[in-house]
Amino acid sequence: MTKTESEILKIVADWLQEHLGINPDRVQMETSISEDLLMDSLDNVEIVMALEEIFKVEINDEVGGRWRTIGDIVRFVAAQPVEGAADTR
Repeated sequence: MTKTESEILKIVADWLQEHLGINPDRVQMETSISEDLLMDSLDNVEIVMALEEIFKVEINDEVGGRWRTIGDIVRFVAAQPVEGAADTR
């Protein structure tokens, strides 16, 4: 089942809260990963691995390294093929 951008955003915000202690109210499409959330390269690796598991997608390091905002992450996940998508309910 295809997830909407708002559903993906909620899943990402929930993960950030659970694993990095980030208030989900701070996680919006325009939120800067490094400036607003103060995430570093290690945090980025963690979220890439989590997204791969949650959404059953493959993300190479180059793609994950180019993300600047939460919206970049959400749009990337939303653009992936539906086949094998995880049901995260």
